[in-house]
Amino acid sequence: MGFWSSVGSAVSSAARSVSSAVSSVGRGISSAASAVWDTAKSAARTAVDWMADEAENFVGKVKDVWKMAKPWVEKIAPYISKGIALLPFPWAGAVAKAVEKGIQALLALENSPILKKVEQAIIWASNAAKHFREMYLTPKDVKEAEQRQKDLQEAMDAMKTEEQRQSIRFAAVINDYILVQTHIQEILEKDTIQDFSHYLRLRATQKLLRAAEKTLNTARNLDEITADDSFLLRIGADLLAENANLSDADAEKLDSIIKRRFSGKSLIPFVFEELICAWETKNQNMEAKWNQMNKEVASLKRKIKQLEVKMQIESLTANEEVELVNLKNDAKNTAYQLTQQAEENRAMQSYVHAAEGFLQVLEKTAEQFEEEGRDYIVDDVAAVGRLLIECAQNGKQWSELTEEEQSLITDYANIFAEDSKKRTQELVEAEV
Repeated sequence: MGFWSSVGSAVSSAARSVSSAVSSVGRGISSAASAVWDTAKSAARTAVDWMADEAENFVGKVKDVWKMAKPWVEKIAPYISKGIALLPFPWAGAVAKAVEKGIQALLALENSPILKKVEQAIIWASNAAKHFREMYLTPKDVKEAEQRQKDLQEAMDAMKTEEQRQSIRFAAVINDYILVQTHIQEILEKDTIQDFSHYLRLRATQKLLRAAEKTLNTARNLDEITADDSFLLRIGADLLAENANLSDADAEKLDSIIKRRFSGKSLIPFVFEELICAWETKNQNMEAKWNQMNKEVASLKRKIKQLEVKMQIESLTANEEVELVNLKNDAKNTAYQLTQQAEENRAMQSYVHAAEGFLQVLEKTAEQFEEEGRDYIVDDVAAVGRLLIECAQNGKQWSELTEEEQSLITDYANIFAEDSKKRTQELVEAEV
C-alpha cells in the first residue's frame, strides 16, 4: 500500500464510521441506493489510489510529467510574493501585550532556560514576519529553525491556558512557515521529484502553506492564528520528509481542517486533484503535439500535390524528383506517427478524464449526482475502476484492451472531460 493509499484508508474508515452513525438515525436515500453509492465510492477510492501508486503505467515517468508541470508549479511557489509589498499585520499591535503575558506565564513556571530560548525565538519571528514570504534559510539556519520549533512547542506545552499559548504561537507559525517554504524551494531547485507520491506531497504542502499565509495576512487579531495553522505547517513539513509518515489521527484531523478551509473538500480530493491537474497538463501538451504533427502532414501533402500537378504539365528536374520521393516518405512516416500519437492521446484522455470522474464520486453525494442528471454513472464506476486497476497491476497498455473495454472507459471519461479541464484551470488561477 502506497503512502496516499494508507492515508486515504484512514480517512475513509473514519468517514464510514460517521456515515454509519448518521444513517442509523437519519433519513435520506434508500438503503439499497445507499449501498450502491457506498460501493461506487469504495471503487472510486481504490481506483484513484491505484492510479496514483502505479501512475507511471498510465501516463509515463514522473520525471516526464514533472518537466511539463514544473513551470507552473514554480510560478505558484511562495517566492512569487517577492514583489508584493507586505502590509502591516492587523494583529501586530496585539502581539506586544500578548507576548508580555506569555512570558509572565513562563516566569511563573520558573522555567528560565526555555524562557531565554522563547525570548530569542520571539525576537527572531518579529523581525522575520516583516518579510516572511520572501525569506529562505541556509542549511545552518534550517537547523536553528528546527530547534526554535522544538523550543516553542515545549513552551506551549508548559503553558496552562490557550491564551498563554496564543501569545507565542504566532512565532511558531512564522518560524514553521519559513522552514517549510525553504524545504519546498530546495526541492524545486534540486529538481528531486522522486515519484508521483512525492509530487502530490509537494503540491499538498504548497496549498497548506498558502492557507497559513492567508491566515497571517487576513487575521484581524491574534486569536485568529490558531493551533490549526501550526498543525497545517507541521504536517506540511512532515509531508516533505524523504520517508513521509502521517498517523491515522493526523490524517483525520487534516481532513477535518481542509473541509473547513477549502469549501468542504475532503483530504483525498484535495490531494489527488493535483495529480489530475498534472496529467491534464500533459494531456494538453500531447494534443498540441498532435495538432503540430497534423499541420506538418498537411504541409507535406500540399508540397507533394504541387509537384505532382507540375509533373502532369512538364518533366520534373532531377532535384525535384528526389524531393518528391523524400516528401512522400516523410508524409508516410509522419502520418504513421500521427496515428500513433492519436492512439496515445486517446488513452491519455481516457485515463485522465476517468480519474476526474472517480474524484467527483469521492467529492459529491448521491443527491448531487442525481441533481446533475449523472446518477446513471454509478453502476459504471466499479467496472471502469476494475479495468484501470487491471491495467495498473499488469502494465496493460490501452491497445491491449478490447474494443468493448476501451469504449466503456472512453464513454465514462467523456462525461467528465470538460470538468477535468475546468478543474485544472481553476487550480492554476487560484494560485497565480
